Parts: sequence; structure tokens; C-alpha cells
Amino acid sequence: MSRKILGLDIRKNSVSAVVVVSSIKGDEVEAFYHNSWKPDTEDHATDQLKALQSIVEDIDLSGVECVVSFPAELASYRNIQVPFKETRKIKQVLQFELEPTMPLPIDQAVIDFQNISNPKQHEQTCILAAVIEKDELDKFISDLKSVHLNPQVATISGYSIAMVIAKQTSAPNQFLVIDVYDNRATLFAVSSGQIQTIRSTVFSHSSTRPAESICKGIVQTVSAVEDILGIEFSPEIVFMTGPGTDKADFKEEIAGSLELAVQSVDLIQETGIHLKEFTDQSWIPEQMDNALALAIAESSGSHGLNFHRRQFAAKKHWNAYRKDIIQTAIFAGVILCLLLSNLIYDFYSMSREKAELESQISAIYKQAFPDSAIEDAFVQQRQMRVEVDELKKQFITQGSTGKDLRSIDILNEISGLLPKEMDIELDNLVIGPDNVTIAGDTATFNLVDEMKNLLEKGSFFQKVTISSANSDKTGKRISFKLKLDI
Repeated sequence: MSRKILGLDIRKNSVSAVVVVSSIKGDEVEAFYHNSWKPDTEDHATDQLKALQSIVEDIDLSGVECVVSFPAELASYRNIQVPFKETRKIKQVLQFELEPTMPLPIDQAVIDFQNISNPKQHEQTCILAAVIEKDELDKFISDLKSVHLNPQVATISGYSIAMVIAKQTSAPNQFLVIDVYDNRATLFAVSSGQIQTIRSTVFSHSSTRPAESICKGIVQTVSAVEDILGIEFSPEIVFMTGPGTDKADFKEEIAGSLELAVQSVDLIQETGIHLKEFTDQSWIPEQMDNALALAIAESSGSHGLNFHRRQFAAKKHWNAYRKDIIQTAIFAGVILCLLLSNLIYDFYSMSREKAELESQISAIYKQAFPDSAIEDAFVQQRQMRVEVDELKKQFITQGSTGKDLRSIDILNEISGLLPKEMDIELDNLVIGPDNVTIAGDTATFNLVDEMKNLLEKGSFFQKVTISSANSDKTGKRISFKLKLDI
């Protein structure tokens, strides 16, 4: 049975659409569309709606499944760890874990996450979480519904293309994907087939070369992966995609600065998807690959960040899979009839188990509350849950450092200890449970020692260690990294 999937990549001043037909014979690009307009215009919303309307009018979208992406800079990203693996429990505590660092109130945000496998973390689950403002997301969905498009997946630009490359058998173990658009770049760090972290960076066309800003963001991202996730990250190659990568000598500048191979993404060649011949259109990978990746990821069943799970388009899926669902329901009904013969026996077995459990609950309750006169097992269970919930609240409300210190307090302490006139440029700060790591550059080795001595005088830090201090490539500055034990 074939599927018809529309990948829709919506940017600040452009829209790209690709329709892929997926069948037993393989995937084929049936139609594509791209439209852009001048950035920062007053009619931005109108231009976007016109582009969406053109897609609906020019392309046959009957029976299509819609997958959409919005600008990555609208979301913020966090890597956190939680002490359990069940998705239900993660969802329950995720908002509490994120709230101290959230850029907006929790009730105004939509959150989604993906698990990250980390062999060094056996008792903790590593999570990559993304947060977007609910009003922003609702506006995108509303614009799509105004032209009769109801997406079942809404993710960020560049995310699907990173997933598609990671699933390729020829992909290296560790690499970076950089999605460049206008004056922004989104960096995806991939290791062992998984996106480990996401960073967005902004650069100015007038003040510096875009490649230089992107290289700095790459260095910071690599450092963040190693510091936050505790894994060694040495990317073998950088994959470039997005409309902003068509500038002259852009890739060469990045490759020369990082001493890494840089390759432009062309999903048509790399995935072997068939592209129909179009006499009136030219396929430009930089413009179309992100939309194509959305359709490929949906076709292959690759699941990741999706901010629109709560609005899943069930009706379209019912129409597409009605026959299969009915056959499955009949088969399930036969199995259900066979299972009914065991129902009575199971009922009596569960009754005996229930009585045993109530007896155990009462025994535990009496040990925990010897002075209590409550005899009902259900009431006893509720009383114990209340006590456990109180302990959980105390744990959740503890500061992010584990020692009742807020991140803003630590930043204020460092700012107060280091004089304004000191020639220091900080470019990395990681706050952990027991220590803080800061990195940057300064003029001399003596200033590194002076900085260490000043920080040791603070009331928050027990010990300050110089992890590294070396001359940079220019020989004019000293790159350093300090570890501050809390």
C-alpha cells in the first residue's frame, strides 16, 4: 500500500514543499515547490500564507500526510538527566526539571524530548529536550489549517535531515550537521546514530564573516557535548545544508579553519530516491533537502521531536489504513474470545493477590506509622503516597547544583569576584551538580593565576583548579579552562 507524504519546510522568508510517494517499489519525488520573499517585510505573514495557498493550488494533495518544520531558532534546547527510564515518569517530571532554565512560563510552553543512549550512564537517562512557545506553535498550525493542511508532525528545520543522514549505513560514527539560513545556523551533533545536542547560533553579515561565527559555534558545541554528556566527541566530517550554504568559498573557509572535511548534503544522491523529470523546475538541494528529509523520515518511521502529538490527525490515518485496521480488529476479536475462557480464573486469582497485597500494605503501614489507628488498606495506601509525594517535592525544589544554589547566584558570584577591567573573555560555562567549569581566553598566564586566586576567595567555591592554560593559535592570547568545586 502506497503512502503520499508532504514535507513542508517553513522558514522566516521562504517555504519549501516536497511530495514523496512511498510504495513497495521505493520512494519517488512526485512534486516539489519553493517560494521565497524579502526578509523583514511588513507583509511577512501575508507572503507566507500566499506561498502555502500556492502549494495547495499547484500540487495534488489528495490523501496526503503532512509533515512540517518551523524555524529552529524559535525553540530552545536542553540536555538533562533523570533517574528513571519510563516515558510516563519522564513526562511527569520533565517540566519541573526544565522550569528553572525555561525562557518562558511553563504553562505557555510546549515541550518534547528524545532519549539519548549513553553507555556511561546506567542509572540515569540522558534526554535532549526542546521547548517552544505555545502561541508561536499555534500560529503555525492555524496558518496551515487555514489552507486545509493538518500536520501530524511538527518539528524544527534541520532536525529531520540530521536523522536521515544518521540512519545511512555509510555515515561516520560522529559528525556535525549544520543548517544555515539567512543570518542563523543550527548545529546538530550526532554520535552513534543519535542526535546528541542542538545549538543555534546567530551571526551578522556586516560585522564578521559567517563562516568564522559558525566555526566558533562548532567549537562550543563540541565542548558542550563532552562536558555535559561526558562522552568524547571528535566529529569526522561536517555536513552543510540550508539555503545559506550557497555562498562563495563558504565551505572552504570552514574546512580550512576547523581542519575537518566539509560536505554539502544532496539527499537525492545519498538516499537513491527517484526524482521525476520536471521541465519547468530545477531541483536545488540547498532549498529542497530539508523538506525532502521530512518526508523520508516519516516514510521510514523515524520518530523524534514532534511538538504536535496532541493534535494527531486521526481521521486521515483512518481513511488511509481502514482495511488494515478492520482486518486487525477481526483477528484481535478472535484472540479475545480465546482469552475470555481464562477470565474467571484470573479474576479469582487476582482477588486472592489483592487480599495478600492489602495485608502487606497494612504491615508496612503499621511499621511506618505505629501510632496510627487507620485499618482500611486503601486509606493507608493514600496516606503513604502523601508522605512520599512530600519527599519528592523537597527533592524537586532543590537547586540545580544539588546544594541549594541557583544558577543565577553562581553567575552573580563569579561576576562579583572578577573585576570589570580584567582582560578576560569567557566563551563557555557549564554548571554541574558539584562543580562549575568555565573556559575562555585572556592576555597572560599571570591573569589565569590571578583569576584562580580571586575565585578561591568566594564563599561558593571550595577549590579552584586550572584544568588547562595554553597559548592559542595566534600566540597572542591564552586559552584556559577552570574547574570550580562547589
